[in-house]
Amino acid sequence: AVSKNMHLGHLTSFLMSKWLQEAFGVNLYIEIPDEEKFLARRDITIEEIDRQAEDVILNIAALGFDPEKTFIFKDREYVKNVYTLACKIAKKVNFSNVKAVFGFNEQTNIGLMFYPAMQMVPCFFEEKRCLIPAGIDQDPYWRIQRDIAESMGGFKTAAIHSQFLPPLSGVEGKMSASRPENAIYLNDDAKTVRSKIMKYAFSGGQPTIEEHRKKGGNPAVDVSYQWLKIFFEPNDARLKQIHDNYRSGKMLTGELKQILSDKLNLFLENHRAEKEKAVKKVEKLKYSGKLAKKMWETTF
Repeated sequence: AVSKNMHLGHLTSFLMSKWLQEAFGVNLYIEIPDEEKFLARRDITIEEIDRQAEDVILNIAALGFDPEKTFIFKDREYVKNVYTLACKIAKKVNFSNVKAVFGFNEQTNIGLMFYPAMQMVPCFFEEKRCLIPAGIDQDPYWRIQRDIAESMGGFKTAAIHSQFLPPLSGVEGKMSASRPENAIYLNDDAKTVRSKIMKYAFSGGQPTIEEHRKKGGNPAVDVSYQWLKIFFEPNDARLKQIHDNYRSGKMLTGELKQILSDKLNLFLENHRAEKEKAVKKVEKLKYSGKLAKKMWETTF
């Protein structure tokens, strides 16, 4: 979805998609639901949405998808090619279904009621089985798609659901763009990242150094360790060493946070460099790459 500030949690599904594309050489469709954010929030303008969408696309392009096998599209721009298909989907879905699944009520605007049909559109782009890496909160859309797929002559979609990257405040819950103290944004500078980690990252350590040396820390509830495990330490042997040292008390909380800060800042520095280069890649991903060009020539 369009976001004012993309954070680390937004990247999980994109990185999984990139791995799948590289492993299997498959086409990848990335839908930017610019209308959904506009419809869902009363305090935002179309102009703001457009600015945010372009920044989101740059962040996505920076991840290095194959420009010949990737198509990134904004719903409001591409809708003329898919509106008929969206209408066919919408006709199959009763209001009672979306009300029960999404919690729509009398205050929900009619645009949001139609939007699920738009999100299901890419599932029918190819006459093949579709696989969608996504956060678990997106599952309701695919449940509805599976209910109607065969009646439309298509396949039921499959999904790989990722766990949420936990917020800085603790290992439970979801990182949110609306809570800056709980998230690391892709545009946070090194000083901000270090400050957030040191100040807000929930620790599994003990109250004092002496007690920590004696009792050790708890990696299972320590956000810094969990982020290393999920995202930033690919070496299993090194991760085990960090785990054991922290668990035994040999490694202090501050040292663990320092390791995460260093790895995180290196990742973000590289991402920002790739984002600057991505300006030249966006044209192919949206319009002129092999897959993108084919999609603009196709009406569904």
